[in-house]
Amino acid sequence: MRGKVALVMGGGAGTGRATALAFAREGARVVVADINETLAQKTAGLIQAAGGEALAVRADMASAADIQAVMEAVRSTWGGLHLVSNNAAAAPPNKALTDITEEEWDRCMSVTLRGVWLCLKHELPLIEASGGGAIVNVASLSGLRGDPHQGAYAAAKGGVLALSKTAATEYARRGVRVNTVCPGGIATMGMEFYLQGMPELRQKTLDVHAMGRLAEPAEIADAVVYLCSDRASFITGHDLVVDGGVLVRSNVIDL
Repeated sequence: MRGKVALVMGGGAGTGRATALAFAREGARVVVADINETLAQKTAGLIQAAGGEALAVRADMASAADIQAVMEAVRSTWGGLHLVSNNAAAAPPNKALTDITEEEWDRCMSVTLRGVWLCLKHELPLIEASGGGAIVNVASLSGLRGDPHQGAYAAAKGGVLALSKTAATEYARRGVRVNTVCPGGIATMGMEFYLQGMPELRQKTLDVHAMGRLAEPAEIADAVVYLCSDRASFITGHDLVVDGGVLVRSNVIDL
């Protein structure tokens, strides 16, 4: 990836930060965009401290103006864009479908689905103009199968899956590949906060994974970087499940 420019939307922490660091290790120059500018600067600083090139930009994925500003920063700094991970999302509190408020639903959709569409809208032409590349949208198992008390999030991530396939179809002959990664549980600060609020779910959360553990952020990042690399040059429109065996684990026989 040396000589390529990579963008991570939501790169301030967790899987987004791990992805930015992984792009940098592969030789890419990395733009780190996050609604929390301090965290974005932290990620960029880690890349620079390791000898890489990085730029931090504040951006809210729900804001078209912010996303356009990111594209302009990419153009003015490095002239083009080749690789993208659209990672940011907003999940409402755990509630049954009938208990989700309209405001909670709309906020989740504005970032998690509309935000990905806005990113694609502005990223795709820039990548094409830069000679081609790849985009990976981070989706979720929730978007593949639904999840109780996560209706808005599951619906938004399901929309990301369909949107990604549409983009893959439209740009397959224009030099841009578009795929998704669908993680299971990830050992992030957000997950830790979630489990602290419901300690009785900690072991259950681990047990739904056939491997009996959560993913490390770097394991999801490796999947993203693979799909963006030339090693995945004939892959587009694909949903790569990285779930530690959630989908295959037996609910009947405890191995």
